[in-house]
Amino acid sequence: MLPSADQERGEAVEIWDAEGLRTMAADPFGAYLLVADIDMSGEAWTPFAFHGSLDGDGHSILNLTVGETGTAVKETYDGNMKVYDTYFAGFFDEMEGAQVRNLNLINLRIDVETDLPCFIGGITGYMADSTIENCEVQGNLQLRAHDRMFGVGGIIGYGFGDVKDSKADVTLVCIDTDASTKDEQFMGGVCAAGYPNINGCDVAISGFDSDHGYVHDGGLVGMYILYPKGTQYKGSITDNYVTGKITFFEDNKNRRAYCNGFIGEIMNWNFENGRNKDDFVRDEVFTYDVDLVPHACENPVMQEEVTAPGCEFGYTTYVCETCGYRETDHYTLKVHDYDWTILKEADLEEEGLREGVCKLCGETAQESIPKVSPEPTADPEQAADDGAGSIGDSGSEDLDAAGEGVNDEGMTAPKVSTGLIIVLMVLVICVVFSIIGIIRFLKI
Repeated sequence: MLPSADQERGEAVEIWDAEGLRTMAADPFGAYLLVADIDMSGEAWTPFAFHGSLDGDGHSILNLTVGETGTAVKETYDGNMKVYDTYFAGFFDEMEGAQVRNLNLINLRIDVETDLPCFIGGITGYMADSTIENCEVQGNLQLRAHDRMFGVGGIIGYGFGDVKDSKADVTLVCIDTDASTKDEQFMGGVCAAGYPNINGCDVAISGFDSDHGYVHDGGLVGMYILYPKGTQYKGSITDNYVTGKITFFEDNKNRRAYCNGFIGEIMNWNFENGRNKDDFVRDEVFTYDVDLVPHACENPVMQEEVTAPGCEFGYTTYVCETCGYRETDHYTLKVHDYDWTILKEADLEEEGLREGVCKLCGETAQESIPKVSPEPTADPEQAADDGAGSIGDSGSEDLDAAGEGVNDEGMTAPKVSTGLIIVLMVLVICVVFSIIGIIRFLKI
């Protein structure tokens, strides 16, 4: 039995930054808790297999970029039950027996080109017996491939498991790079191919599919198929909403051109299907010599509009003056105006803790307070030097314990007050000036 959410939070390793995210690969069966938003700009990321639990706690990972598949190789099945050894890319390349909840991937950028069978997905390229709950994927995913079996999914590339109460606001691009070979291509706002349960999800999809084989495109799932052959399973696809458009071409004389608002092609109807709504456009193109992409302006002139961060993330909007195309990129972390309260004072042994409440939006945050640094200890030899003194040119007189001088014969000399010396010098000067005044008077 999987542990409860409260148990996982109590045992979870806290993740504060990019390095913390990378350490999950060393223990992929562990429990992890995101405790801050993380900006992955300029940070290298290689997908890895994950079998543990990750609770984002409502936090976001910004600007994650993926440019290669991971090392996981799994079997995938096309509509004719042909089997392919397939590679994967996403935040994870593989999730098996795993849980991811309350996590947002904002401005995710996946761009993979390969000559091998491949699936990419926002959170994971491949999923088996796993759960994704209350998550959001917002970004751009692109795959260029040609080897018989490949596809793009907004949240999952290929597989089965549960996706519930999640959002996908994604631009998906799939380009077949070899017109001489026929392939099976898949695209879905949640999952490209497989038999996931999808419940209570909102999907906004902008899809572009250029294929010289067979197209299977859907607002939720490209192809719903039970695998391997003989698998018995009662699935569930309910209470979902899909909006957007998939623009595609299928360069194939033996055309199928599956593209629908919920599921492109249904190979098995054994699932609950109800209360799904869509505002979806199927846009088929019949010219095949130009790859379909989001921005195809011949003379683009891009202008930048910067939105500064505050209680929401900052970002830059790029607008083409020629055709009106718009996209957002380069997100920046929120900047709250906190009132801080000390929850625990730091000391020499332990860090402290403070909690802040944003004056503008009420957002709360906690930060550790560094340990108190110990006071510097004086060097005994230096202290002895600072306490030593001399009187006269010989330097032979020291101070005894009472602060009096000790001469070379060991006799104690009286301690002379600095103030007394100054008074005597003033008196001497006054006497000298008095004598000089008397002499001048007598001469007169």
